[in-house]
Amino acid sequence: MDKEKAAKILAFYRTIDSEVQLNDRMIAGMEDEYYSASGGEGMDGMPKAKGKISNPVQNIALNIPDWVRETIKMLHKQNKTLIKIKVEIFKELNRLTYIERVIVVSCYIEEQKWSQIAESAKYSERQCRNIRKTALEKLAVYFKRNKAVATHDFGDL
Repeated sequence: MDKEKAAKILAFYRTIDSEVQLNDRMIAGMEDEYYSASGGEGMDGMPKAKGKISNPVQNIALNIPDWVRETIKMLHKQNKTLIKIKVEIFKELNRLTYIERVIVVSCYIEEQKWSQIAESAKYSERQCRNIRKTALEKLAVYFKRNKAVATHDFGDL
């Protein structure tokens, strides 16, 4: 793994929370549409006629399309994977020195300008860039050794 891929993984890290939130919104939308009780049914649970389903929840569950169940299941699985990858990337970030972390987080996760990074790190912009380069080299090695990060499909990074 090279420095460029490590930088792209850090940029991916920045988007994980948004992706999880989007998936949660999609799940909630499908659940609202397909899992809500229909207004015409009695909610008291008492049977209205012989041979009919009297439990509204059971009635709803029987009428959910398979693709909805599978999509919700897939989105939950994707969220679990994203959170696991985020934790693994965070663990590797924490292996850096404090100043390396400050610079890398400021640059790739907070997307600050070099002048802001230099001011917060109390180093010159040139020195901050040198520290970032060293940190990315370390992260490339750390990410390569981390099985979860190394084997995750980050798409077209």
